[in-house]
Amino acid sequence: MNQVKNFKIVFVHGYTASSHDNWYPAIASELSKLGIDYAIPDLPGGQFPHASQWLETIHSVVLKTDKPLVFVGHSLGTRTILLYLEKYRPKVEAVFLIAAFANRTENAHKYDGDGYPDFFEHQIDIKKIKPLSKKYVVMHSKDDPLDYEQGVEIAGQLNATLYSYDDRGHFSDPENASIILEVLSKELSLV
Repeated sequence: MNQVKNFKIVFVHGYTASSHDNWYPAIASELSKLGIDYAIPDLPGGQFPHASQWLETIHSVVLKTDKPLVFVGHSLGTRTILLYLEKYRPKVEAVFLIAAFANRTENAHKYDGDGYPDFFEHQIDIKKIKPLSKKYVVMHSKDDPLDYEQGVEIAGQLNATLYSYDDRGHFSDPENASIILEVLSKELSLV
């Protein structure tokens, strides 16, 4: 527990989300009770986000701490974390990818290519970013409309621990907070 209190957990939300959506308020409350340092930055751009702005926002949070980092991304936030590792090359304790995208450039074409194309302009060199984190964890549900296979694919490339679920959808609903916290607790020895 004492070691964990030295972590800074940085959450990276998904497309059109915020710190007030999904399961973030519930997980924030629980982490506060445990005395764990965390940040859930609201990322700019709404329906038309740009990777460079998201990366700058996350980097401004990272620069404010000297604690070991843990990243937790949801949906588009999973891709953003991998882009962040590629650009800034920080050493991190753990990376959690929830409802993860695969490392595929064709993901730029979702929402008719209008949503977030610059997040998928190139394939990330996974071999270069893999050593930057001590641990990778992917959580994905088989009924995710995004495509369960994308989570399986990125988990395989990162040699991540894969937590598979049957009925969590895209992991957007608030009740997923307890499941996510359970995995964070297990993997980071929070309690």
